[in-house]
Amino acid sequence: MFGLKIQRALLATATAILSVPGVANANVDNDNANADMSVTPTGSRKFDPDFFAAYAPVTALDMVRRIPGFSIDQGEGRRGFGENVGNVLIDGDRPSTKSDDIITILSRIPASQVAFISLSEQAGADTETQGQGQVVNVVRKRSAKINGTYEATISAGTRYGFRPSLNTSATMRRGDTSYELNFSSSSRRWLSFGPEDFKTASAALIERRFYNGKDGNDRAALGGAIKTRFGGAKVNLNGQLRWSDGFGMREAEYFNSNGADIGDELLLRSGPISDLRYELGGDIEFSILPKTNTKIVMLYRSAQESNDSSIETARIAQPVSLFETRSRNTPTEAVIRMQNDLGGLGRHAVQFGAEMAYNRLAARFSAANSVAGAVTNLPASNVLVEETRFEPFISDIWTLGPAWKIEAGAIAEFSKLTLSGDSSAERSFTFIKPRAIATWTISPQTTLELRAERQVAQLNFNEFATSVDVSAGNQVDAGNADLVPEKTTTLSALIRHKFLDRGSVQFRGDYQRVSDTQDLVPITVRDAGGNITAQFDGAGNIGKSTKWNGELEITLPLDWLTKPIGFAGAEVRYVGHYHGSRVTDPVTGLNRRVSYTPLWHQQWDIRYDVADLGLVYGASFGVQDANFAYFLNEKRRQQEGTWTTIFIEYSKFKLGTIRFQVSDWAVSRRNRFIYAGTRTSGSLGQIVSRELSWDPLLQLSLSGKF
Repeated sequence: MFGLKIQRALLATATAILSVPGVANANVDNDNANADMSVTPTGSRKFDPDFFAAYAPVTALDMVRRIPGFSIDQGEGRRGFGENVGNVLIDGDRPSTKSDDIITILSRIPASQVAFISLSEQAGADTETQGQGQVVNVVRKRSAKINGTYEATISAGTRYGFRPSLNTSATMRRGDTSYELNFSSSSRRWLSFGPEDFKTASAALIERRFYNGKDGNDRAALGGAIKTRFGGAKVNLNGQLRWSDGFGMREAEYFNSNGADIGDELLLRSGPISDLRYELGGDIEFSILPKTNTKIVMLYRSAQESNDSSIETARIAQPVSLFETRSRNTPTEAVIRMQNDLGGLGRHAVQFGAEMAYNRLAARFSAANSVAGAVTNLPASNVLVEETRFEPFISDIWTLGPAWKIEAGAIAEFSKLTLSGDSSAERSFTFIKPRAIATWTISPQTTLELRAERQVAQLNFNEFATSVDVSAGNQVDAGNADLVPEKTTTLSALIRHKFLDRGSVQFRGDYQRVSDTQDLVPITVRDAGGNITAQFDGAGNIGKSTKWNGELEITLPLDWLTKPIGFAGAEVRYVGHYHGSRVTDPVTGLNRRVSYTPLWHQQWDIRYDVADLGLVYGASFGVQDANFAYFLNEKRRQQEGTWTTIFIEYSKFKLGTIRFQVSDWAVSRRNRFIYAGTRTSGSLGQIVSRELSWDPLLQLSLSGKF
């Protein structure tokens, strides 16, 4: 309720800002215009390095994050390449990689090597980012010198010592060719602790368990890229190799309702287990005819995913029990895409082409349970999932005038999915995915975006294979061979307004109609005679649903308030999300929200730049509503605690910028309401409540450029 009141208050503030003519026109007054930022009548902007000087940026990422009204979109992590488009370009190109996210790529570019950054806020802002209404292009200087970035971090906690991390990259240019080499490594540890209570339906305590856990992961990556020209063609090649290793350990002591010790537990997890993943990618761009451009993108990646776990329970006067699991997955993806851009068509710019992709997952899972040394091997899950997909596409960007622009297009998907092994199935899908986006540049400071589109979700191949969560009472997530993709039709509107030179407010709302909604469903196992032998929970389709979402972003510089009292450089940023939904529960037949979706979440960022001293102080706070999950015989409520980060930076150190940061997470709470039978019975059998706390994390980092 408190969070909702704040959202309403901030929305009212945003409305007031939009309605004040003096503020709305701040950026078009030639006498007050910022000399480091140019604005066109269509709302496009060009930011020179001096615009960011007050923030003492080390990398291009630091600069992009300071662009008013812009948030980085990394895409949706889908299979294939075209539909993973983000909203950031490097030298006018979209990187031909999926393993490297754009945030990591930007963090490797020294701020000193950025010539300027352009921002476009119209439909079809760039042919490389179709479907995005707001796009940033980071343009680098041409230099023959070797330049790069580095960041070294020491993380520490009160009970797990010091852990180092290092990220570095170097770039060298020779004529039309540039070479990049990057390396990163990290080592992290975190401790968690807290009680778990088992109660009757009337909340009488049966048993209490107290947990102490330690988790960690170690990672390293080596990558490189070459960009060059052959004649009139641009060629980009890139590759990356990643190594990862992780572990988890949890100890527990069991006590009865009187506080007497009745047993203990030891949980061990390994995974990833020295897993390797690699990616090779590249593209070639050329023009055969005037006012045409062709780009071919190729990508291949493969990975190992290994996980082992065991949980041993020893109760007084009872035999020791041991439950063990083993999982080995190998995902593979290959993509080739050709896109053709046609200009010279008056007010139209047309793009067409096709993408072909092959995806494969070989999944092996086994589990065994032993009591007093007697071992029972549970049915194994060995599944091979293969998908071939062909997607022709076409789009047209229609410039109606300086203020209006429309992008309309469609993607046709023809795919075939095959399962073999313990589950056998073969299905073919045909989907048409149309999209239309219209932008109205009301003024150089204000943009309205309207969007209508149909999307088809991609299936998570891991949901075709069985897995077990040993940390949640050996909960089985059964593989489901009957999964089909979720289809969504979305209508949305966005309004964005810039003010006070560096301030912005943005509101986005959408309404979605969903068919074949993916959620938790009961999965029944039958023997050869058709008799039910077991029932589990797993991912499945539960019919139609509706969703509605709202998002409010405000960046508010406070100089107008603080300069009269003697200081400047303070800024507040707020981001709030609301997610409503309604679906029919497959167990009870009643309406409810979609599983694992919190109703709202919010974040506040406060920053104070003291440019003359090279100091920055800041803090971030985040909080979200509880989310619910609906199983066959259980309703689960997860409430994450408020997280807080406080930092201080000093940028006038000779070697770079020093940053000290403290992060803390409040108590996380999980409540499991377990029914006697299915949830349809309404008869509650047991309540299991857990609280989990973490040690604060301290980080000291040094980042610089050369």
